[in-house]
Amino acid sequence: MPLNAEIASWIADMKAVRHRLHTNPEVGTGTVGTVAFVKEQLRSYGVGFEDIGENSLLARIEGRGPGKTVALRGDMDALETQEETGLPYQSAVKGRAHACGHDGHTATLLAVARHLAGHRDFDGAVLLLFQSGEEGYDGALKVIEDGLFEKHDIDFIFGLHNWPGYATDQVVVHFGAAMASEDRFEILVRGKSGHASMPHGCVEPFAAVADIVKSAQSIVGRKVSAHDKAVVSITQVHGGSADNIIPDEVVIHGNVRTCDGAVQDLIEESLGRVAEGVARMYGVEATLTYRRKHPVLVNTMPEPARAAAAAVVGEDNVLTGELPVMGSEDFAFYLRHVPGCFLWVGNGKDSALLHNSKYDFNDEVILVGASVFVELVRQVL
Repeated sequence: MPLNAEIASWIADMKAVRHRLHTNPEVGTGTVGTVAFVKEQLRSYGVGFEDIGENSLLARIEGRGPGKTVALRGDMDALETQEETGLPYQSAVKGRAHACGHDGHTATLLAVARHLAGHRDFDGAVLLLFQSGEEGYDGALKVIEDGLFEKHDIDFIFGLHNWPGYATDQVVVHFGAAMASEDRFEILVRGKSGHASMPHGCVEPFAAVADIVKSAQSIVGRKVSAHDKAVVSITQVHGGSADNIIPDEVVIHGNVRTCDGAVQDLIEESLGRVAEGVARMYGVEATLTYRRKHPVLVNTMPEPARAAAAAVVGEDNVLTGELPVMGSEDFAFYLRHVPGCFLWVGNGKDSALLHNSKYDFNDEVILVGASVFVELVRQVL
């Protein structure tokens, strides 16, 4: 099956939907207007839906008879950044933009809804999850906590993301880890404040902070196997109020990415030992707070996605040997509950990077992504 002919016949409508979403970006779980617009589209297709999570939406399309249930997910939220594309449909909201392509993911899922509403020749049901808050706002967790897997007997779940650097007729399917975990940490270093001219009467925290920063940066090179992927980044250091005062405390913030749960454990443990050891050496207190924000995204059911993509774009255009990336995705939380796969569809080899002010979603991805999703439904149901 090549690109879906019916979807191709009204793809101009879906591009207009995407441009409408692009012009009106909403951030986090504050996707009130986006949800209202998606509901309006679903009603026009004759597709029922329910609210779930925080400003997320779950549509349901029943097939011709009983069978399994597959969920397809598209995210809806934009970013807090200024768009600099100069496009006629560019963001109308200052400081907010769809610089990751979630407007296109939403349009793609709407194209699937429109097609399946008129072609229910499958057994079982398809759930279409329009999710808010993917960009660090716990959107997936809120959907799960609202009873997604208790209210609905879901057998499989699939998602997609556009990906710059690949042609629009290329699809990437990872067998195993696809995207990294994301952890965030804070180390509070507490000493004793005083006058900068009399450090002997203080317990100065900055020397300890310097050693903690340096030691944290050495964890990957000295503790993590060269065969594993991991990143430890110091992202913020805050402390002090004046040039002539040694402060009581300094706070270090950082970010950790890995592609293996055991490496996550190793890095958290190593950061704790660094903080404890340096604190003892300098006579300060150091407290580590470590938060695991996103787990590693591991595709547990990649073969149907590979087969569906191959049916649409051809075997040669399905890439299965690509390395996982160090970015994270809250789709990983769904894969802890049911089997599934998260695939990438090329956004163009010359596309600006995700989260770049010049980035724009390639409208051709709507047709490719929707065709792959429709073929996936055919294969698993």
